[in-house]
Amino acid sequence: MKRRDELLEATAAYLLQNGVSNLSLRPLAAAIGTKARLLIYHFGSRDALVSTALSVILRRVQQDFFSIHSAATLGRTLLKFWKAATDPANEPYLRLMLEVHGVAFHNPNIYGQYRRESLESWKALVAGKLDKRRMTRRQREDLATLVIAVVDGLLLDYLATGDLERTTRALRQFTKSGGIR
Repeated sequence: MKRRDELLEATAAYLLQNGVSNLSLRPLAAAIGTKARLLIYHFGSRDALVSTALSVILRRVQQDFFSIHSAATLGRTLLKFWKAATDPANEPYLRLMLEVHGVAFHNPNIYGQYRRESLESWKALVAGKLDKRRMTRRQREDLATLVIAVVDGLLLDYLATGDLERTTRALRQFTKSGGIR
């Protein structure tokens, strides 16, 4: 089991550096110091390996979000998360997450389930931060969907333009005008 975990961690690191668009099993295996057949042995298929590695990466990002969001209102949480997410050290995470969501449209059999699980887990995290006394479950889910869409859109804008100042101002404006305190 230990070797499988090592291969999974190495694969996650590889994906963060190289993405998934042109992923091939042999170059991946060579880069992480193993053979393609050993990866298949441990994970069953290339797709299962990639899906598992993406889930590991997603859990890391969400654990960071959860640690931030446990101590503040949703608006403050979003701004703290934004600051952490846009830190240059975290850019590989942003690029990979947004790439996978885009690639999932062309390869739903490979990435579609990951995309759905990712969105559902983010929605649950955000909805859990909303005031249950003032909102119905459906209202919390709808607002969580809006929050995720806005943050995803701003992250995409930031990565495309590099304009951190403008996108940060936009997020601040959203938290103030969107009733997200």
